[in-house]
Amino acid sequence: MLDDPNTRIDHLERLSRAELRMLWERELGEKPPASLGRDILALAIAYARQERRYGGLARPVAKELDRLLARVLRDGEAPQASTMPLPRAGTILVREWAGVTHHVTITQDGFFWNGKTHQSLSAIARAITGTKWNGPRFFGMRKVQGEVENGDGN
Repeated sequence: MLDDPNTRIDHLERLSRAELRMLWERELGEKPPASLGRDILALAIAYARQERRYGGLARPVAKELDRLLARVLRDGEAPQASTMPLPRAGTILVREWAGVTHHVTITQDGFFWNGKTHQSLSAIARAITGTKWNGPRFFGMRKVQGEVENGDGN
């Protein structure tokens, strides 16, 4: 079974850890980390096969992961669990400020507002208000720390 490069994904669960390690080397071209157990090895090989067959992550997902990684590398710590992924491209965020309604469209490359594409919601919130804001919070995508939900889900 190990010699067949077309081993079905559902057959990976039948392979031993040693067989999975050899398969990892053959399919991924590198030695697997020594600490990985049998289940993780099988999952990683299955994912690699699916990625080759169907393609990788959708661009917005890959971009969000890159953004989070850059944040971790820049700040030296992982984002808190309250960090929410951005809605999909095409979503329009609406916020009224000082009697003016602002519409921001999420795009593949950032955020479209006021005729231009911007790289962050925080930059847009700062431009709208003239003060420093957390962009996702300004646009209602994140609750204020310590805020309690009421009975209707808000």
